[in-house]
Amino acid sequence: MTGRIDLFEALESCRSIRRLRPDPLPDELLEKLIHYATRAPSAGNSQLWKFLVVTAPEDRRWFRDMLVEAVGHRFPEPPPADTSAAAEGRRRYRRFIFDFDRIPVLVLPLIENAFPDRDNPDVRFAWSSIYAATQNLLLAARGLGIGAAMTTNHLENEPAVREHFAVPATFEIGATIPLGYPIGRYGPLTRRPVIPTMYRDRFGAPWAAGQPDRASTDPAD
Repeated sequence: MTGRIDLFEALESCRSIRRLRPDPLPDELLEKLIHYATRAPSAGNSQLWKFLVVTAPEDRRWFRDMLVEAVGHRFPEPPPADTSAAAEGRRRYRRFIFDFDRIPVLVLPLIENAFPDRDNPDVRFAWSSIYAATQNLLLAARGLGIGAAMTTNHLENEPAVREHFAVPATFEIGATIPLGYPIGRYGPLTRRPVIPTMYRDRFGAPWAAGQPDRASTDPAD
C-alpha cells in the first residue's frame, strides 16, 4: 500500500483499474474503505446503505462463472495477428471476465429503497445516495493505493446475483466494485476539455470565462 495522497491528485488520477493482483486485502483496510464510503451524503442523512464485501473463493468463482455464461461468448479471443486497439480491448476485457475469480475482493454497494419512508419510497433518492458513497469508496481506494473500478457486472444476471448473495428485494444493487492491489499505473486520465461541458444560466448557452453572472448586472441590485 502506498502512502496517502492529496485529494486533488486522487481526483486527477482515479481511473478504472481492472487488472488486479490476487493478493488478499487485509480486513482493516476493507473496513477503512467502507468507513470512507459511509462519509458520503445521503438523502435526508438516511444512511440506508449496506456494503456486501465478497472475499470467499467459492463466491468469487461463482461470480466468474455467471459472467462467463452471460457474456463470455461476446468476447471471442482475437487472432494473435490482430494487434489493433479494438482487439487489444477485447483481450483485456476477456481476461477481466475469465479471470474474475482472481480478483481478491468484490464490493456490492446496496441501498434500501425506503426514503422518504418505507411505505412511500422514491428510488431516485436511493440512487443519489448510493452513488455518492460509491464515489467516496473509489477515491478512498485511490488514496490508499488500491485499484478499483466502477462496474455494473451484476446486471449481467441480477436475479441470480440477488439469489446467490441473499440480497433482499427492498435493496437496490448500486454497482459491482472489484478491489485489489493494482497491476499497472493509475493515470493520467483521458478526459475531454472542461469548457465545452459547461453552460451558463441556460442549457446550450456558451460558457464565457470571467463573464459576470446575472445577479451582478441586474439593475434592481
